[in-house]
Amino acid sequence: MSFNKTRFANFAKYDLAINKAFFRNMALVTLAGIIGIAMLGFITRYNIYKDVADRAEEWGAPPVPGDFSHYTWNYITTLYEAGFIFLMLAIFAGCWAHNLRNKQGRITELTLPATNLEKFTWHALITLVGGFVLCIASLLVADGLNALLTLMVFGASNGVGSLTASAWQLLTFTTHDSNFMSLPIISVNGDSTQMNETEARMLYATTFLIISSVICETIIFFFGNALKYKYNIILTYIALQIIGTIGTIGFFIFTAIAADQAISSIDDWETAGNDMGNFFIGLTITLGVLALAFSALLMWWSYRRYTHAQITSAFNK
Repeated sequence: MSFNKTRFANFAKYDLAINKAFFRNMALVTLAGIIGIAMLGFITRYNIYKDVADRAEEWGAPPVPGDFSHYTWNYITTLYEAGFIFLMLAIFAGCWAHNLRNKQGRITELTLPATNLEKFTWHALITLVGGFVLCIASLLVADGLNALLTLMVFGASNGVGSLTASAWQLLTFTTHDSNFMSLPIISVNGDSTQMNETEARMLYATTFLIISSVICETIIFFFGNALKYKYNIILTYIALQIIGTIGTIGFFIFTAIAADQAISSIDDWETAGNDMGNFFIGLTITLGVLALAFSALLMWWSYRRYTHAQITSAFNK
């Protein structure tokens, strides 16, 4: 099917003009939510600091960065930020076909002078890519406000933590704060913990699986909107919970059986440990690749559903 850049640009301008209130509201909700979580995190850290400062006599001395880590400790705030961003990505993906929610919207959408590929491409770009860029931009704004308040209240000498850096460290398991949920420091390039090659590869494989899983989950919500124009986000969430529960149980049963068989035949613990590590690394990478392949399949299937959209649809009334 032909793809004309002029028609594509004209459809994009039309969609932005007609649905400007929808896009504006989504942007405001995203920005307000991410900034709000960052400010709540800062207020929490400030209240903890004040509580310690007010009890300085009990502690023996005013709090200093050396024994009070909450000046720049952002990981809990970042966890909530990440959760909210994943939620918004799902909502963006689940709203790409919002023009088709009612009969008049379907009439307008399906009769516009643009090909299905051009219209579908625009919807995918504005919701998937645009939504992701909006979340990152909002996180950067919240990060700036958090840094400004930290400087104003605690001073530059106490350091300024970055929400964006914390998000990346959490995503890649490269945190450098030993107080984070009492977990040991894990750093491939740091000095705190040295990891062997197998551990480092497992770390990279796990990061790849997490990223591919987030992409896959987002595309599943995208596909849900191709199947159902109304209440699709709620229905997709319920379906994911059911499938996720079954899949998790099956995965643990499979890994338990595989580990039991491997352990029962161990002759050389060191060699067997490396073999088992390589097995789980391969399994993790395979699952990540399958998630990306499944995402591509769902995108293609969503496009096929879009090309077969009807003005009158009893399923989506």
